[in-house]
Amino acid sequence: YWIDEILDEDQQEEIHDYFLEAESDDIEAALEEFEGEYEDEELRLYRLKFMSEVAN
Repeated sequence: YWIDEILDEDQQEEIHDYFLEAESDDIEAALEEFEGEYEDEELRLYRLKFMSEVAN
């Protein structure tokens, strides 16, 4: 995945855990949760990967 070049394994795991436990997949809520640690684009890209993996 292209996301592997943007986020390392630990970052992906952290975001994955967030979306797994979050009540919604709202990007604004995720941005607030991570307090600027990740950019909007990074969270949106990972959310797509997450939804693809979880849907399968």
